[in-house]
Amino acid sequence: MPLQGILNTARTLSFYGRRQEVTANNLANATTDGFKADRVLAHTLIGSITAVPVQSTDLRQGTVRETGRSLDLGLQGDGYFVVSTAQGERLTRGGSFRIDSAGRLANAQGDLVLGDAGPIVLEGGKVEVRGDGSVMVDGQGAGRLRVVTPDDPQKLVKEGFGRYAPGGEVHAVDEDTTQVRQGAVEEANLDPLLSMVDLVTIQRAYAANVDALKAMDSVLGAVTNDVGKVI
Repeated sequence: MPLQGILNTARTLSFYGRRQEVTANNLANATTDGFKADRVLAHTLIGSITAVPVQSTDLRQGTVRETGRSLDLGLQGDGYFVVSTAQGERLTRGGSFRIDSAGRLANAQGDLVLGDAGPIVLEGGKVEVRGDGSVMVDGQGAGRLRVVTPDDPQKLVKEGFGRYAPGGEVHAVDEDTTQVRQGAVEEANLDPLLSMVDLVTIQRAYAANVDALKAMDSVLGAVTNDVGKVI
């Protein structure tokens, strides 16, 4: 039936449009530290014959790249740093930090990085961060970074600037499986080249469905205007 075919093709176009939007956003964040790529797949819900787009976030770890900068911190293993924002505590894998005007450890957006006892204050010269998150300044303890993991990662709500709202309870990571690496940052967990290939594939599929939609519209027009015409 042309009408059903048009409806199905319109849904397909909507799906590919959403995939293109998400893939383009992934590609735009390919150089963002700790970025986690989003994926859009088609799923058929129970009781429905039509597939719908379902978006999810790929939380797998990206490559940890050495930078040599003392305030760059990467996580090897599960877990997230905790930062304080105007909306409350948020989780992040991005570890390119700095010292703010008050001598506190913060990210590029000015969110304070939290330790077990609150913000980390760095007063002194040489900063050393150990694998368990302990922070030393000139050999003296300055606190310990809070590194946590959510009880249910699927409840994480992605916000801007690589931040996540927990969406549920969190607990401290296991020190045996997660280590803080100083002088390194985690890269985005996507391949820019593959993302470019995905964009081309999506655009071609979209164009093919547009051609199919035009063909069905032409058939429907012929049925409406010509079939049954009395000469």
